[in-house]
Amino acid sequence: MSFAVGDRVRVLTMNPPGHNRAPRYVRGHVGEVVRLVGDGRFPDESAVIGDAARREDIVTVAFAGPELWGPDSHTGDRVHVDLFVSYLEAVGERSDGGRTR
Repeated sequence: MSFAVGDRVRVLTMNPPGHNRAPRYVRGHVGEVVRLVGDGRFPDESAVIGDAARREDIVTVAFAGPELWGPDSHTGDRVHVDLFVSYLEAVGERSDGGRTR
């Protein structure tokens, strides 16, 4: 699945064996796609099979401070994380009011 800027996404809650590039502190949390980075060698496979690993799209997701750190976090805080799209699922409404694909 691909995403567009403005899409709301949730990072999958996962704990796979081996290498993974989704930080634990964002897993299960909802953010907004703010940039399309392009593609990169998927590290979960690359760590095992090297250059034969598939390429996958990467997006930058912005998370509000309270989403990650709780209600006592400063509401203006935002954390941006580059994530492979297979770590994400679409949720709810887009930030511009449209529906997420």
